Amino acid sequence: MTETEKKEKKAKIEPAAGIIAPGEGKRLLIEGIKKTVAPAFISVIFAVIFLYQFGNASGIPWFSVFLLVLLLSYYIQRLGYPLIGVRVKEFETKDWLYVELFTIIYFWVFWTLLLNN
Repeated sequence: MTETEKKEKKAKIEPAAGIIAPGEGKRLLIEGIKKTVAPAFISVIFAVIFLYQFGNASGIPWFSVFLLVLLLSYYIQRLGYPLIGVRVKEFETKDWLYVELFTIIYFWVFWTLLLNN
């Protein structure tokens, strides 16, 4: 058997995507919604706290605000997700980057909206 025949045979055997059971698909969808909504709520709380504690934070470097929100939200989500039924043990690096990016983006949006009022 040549190399191309081996590759063709291997490509035919392995499915392109994993097969997901109907119940598993629903669970993944619900977890995805929870992983999107939770950062929004956490970000609103941080934005309100920062608004009342620091105002526009003109005397604080923006990077320190960024890191503080990032680190605190990571630990809050790490402890909070199991309470709302999200399987944290199945999280990969890309999942944590996804939820932390959402948290930071939501935080800046909500804080900016609160500062403009």
